[in-house]
Amino acid sequence: MERHAATKSWRVAFLRRRFSPTGGAERYLLRLASGLAARGHQVTLYCEDWSPRENPFESVRKIEAGDPVSFARKAASLPLHERHDIVFSLERVPGCDIYRAGDGLHVEWLAHRKMFSPVAGLVRTLLRSKNRELCRLEAEVFQPKGVGRVICNSHFVAEQVARRFDFPHERIDVIYNGVPYQQFSSGDRALGRKALQLNPDDYVVLLVGAGRERKGHAFARRAMEGIRKKYAKLVIVDSPPPVAMPHVYAAADVFLLPTIYDPFANVTLEALAAGLPVITSAQNGASEIITEGKNGFILKRADDVSKIVQLLDELADPERRLLLREPAQTLAREYDLGRNLTATLAAFDKLSH
Repeated sequence: MERHAATKSWRVAFLRRRFSPTGGAERYLLRLASGLAARGHQVTLYCEDWSPRENPFESVRKIEAGDPVSFARKAASLPLHERHDIVFSLERVPGCDIYRAGDGLHVEWLAHRKMFSPVAGLVRTLLRSKNRELCRLEAEVFQPKGVGRVICNSHFVAEQVARRFDFPHERIDVIYNGVPYQQFSSGDRALGRKALQLNPDDYVVLLVGAGRERKGHAFARRAMEGIRKKYAKLVIVDSPPPVAMPHVYAAADVFLLPTIYDPFANVTLEALAAGLPVITSAQNGASEIITEGKNGFILKRADDVSKIVQLLDELADPERRLLLREPAQTLAREYDLGRNLTATLAAFDKLSH
């Protein structure tokens, strides 16, 4: 099929099964699609369900499916390459031009779950047949002719793709997430604290992420039991909050994400843009961009509760947090949306060579 040159308009079909208001992949897709549309590219979404309020697409076309495997089979059966120049999937769908492994590898998630919870994790994995089905579907995507190129949002995931499936490194593009810096650096602290019912003198530790097991909610709660500061409060946002997210970040003093598996948690960049010191695990691909002690802190293991307690006690000092604020925001400014969009268009262009 003939491809457009990089300077021409691409007709892009995005595949994302469902919309989640708290999903990082959805925020990424909305930002990418908006950026492409602003540059004159045609963007279409194929989905099972989507929010009418979050719609930068030229058109949204429904695929009736009740699960990820059915969605993949039905999407693969459509004549998408006849209608579009690029079929860009955020789901495990064989036959696409580009697959963005933004959710990571399911097989790796299961391995990490077992590592952190050997008995209960293994039982939960074995009880759901969906896990085996997703692993089989994932293996299909990474077959030699299963996909043209793969976009990973961290080297953490890129290395997993190459190792697990012997996928060629030259067909993997590592493109870090982007963040609308101005939006997340301008939250209103007083407004955020009022909406979240926090006192002015509370020491607020924020965790943003749905999925209690995966995002390490239990580790965060255990750590909060051990810290010294009397007026410390843990705020976990795992559903739409009562105020816009920039104000939620502004209301916080520290951002904590002890995730057991995250390809690149977008909330990490959002927190950095808000000037928050970030504590996250090495199991979060976003830890690759953090400089220890300068703009954040990296836990070797997500379940190192004693280390979390130590860091939270240290960061209870406002002057210590202030030293980290400017470096955090400087780092976030490096990862603007334009950088992500330019790199993604470069990946598009590679398909035409």
